Amino acid sequence: DVLDLILTPFLTMLITGTLFVFVIMPFAGYVSDGLVKVLSLIINSSNTVVNIISGYVLSAVFLPMVLFGLHHGLIPIYAVQLEVQGGVSLFPVLAMAGAGQVGAAIAIYMVARKVKNNRLQKVITAALPAGFLGVGEPLIYGVTLPMFKPFITAGLGAGFGGAWVMMTHVLANAWGPSGLVAIPIMKPECMLNYFIGLVIAYIGGFIITKIFVTEKDVQSV
Repeated sequence: DVLDLILTPFLTMLITGTLFVFVIMPFAGYVSDGLVKVLSLIINSSNTVVNIISGYVLSAVFLPMVLFGLHHGLIPIYAVQLEVQGGVSLFPVLAMAGAGQVGAAIAIYMVARKVKNNRLQKVITAALPAGFLGVGEPLIYGVTLPMFKPFITAGLGAGFGGAWVMMTHVLANAWGPSGLVAIPIMKPECMLNYFIGLVIAYIGGFIITKIFVTEKDVQSV
């Protein structure tokens, strides 16, 4: 028992720490580097069709990237774009992901109100203001991710906003908070198109979630 008390936590930390440092971290590094190279090619394309498709895909998959920590690999792209282009085009696209969550949450709230799920209504009501201001974690971890299906439909809806932002070549002067509070950091001529992208993402997340999330899904939460 004495040896178990001492050796079990020590060996657990030693084995998992070794695997993390020598296996998981190098592998994640290769994935991150490859992601940066691929994204650099895509976002710098002058083809409108490529812009629309890439904008949709990037917005749709951004939140799963956040869950795995891969979004940190995008910061070098922000810095390079800011230096070379004088603005960041990738950040406004990825900011649409949070807007899709907002639209999905509103759709879920309406269903929750219909089935009288008061607990879920309170969670969404408390988290929505932060969602509009670009803080998506309360909605993600409190609503869409636990239900899982809305987490997917929110991303699919956000993609439409990302496609619009990429197609209209929205540029930001910096990167930081997303949502409505990011409007001032957009270039003046891009502010309107960024706002339109947010509205499209809100609507897209709402409609797709309303189609696929059922009353049974909301009742079981």
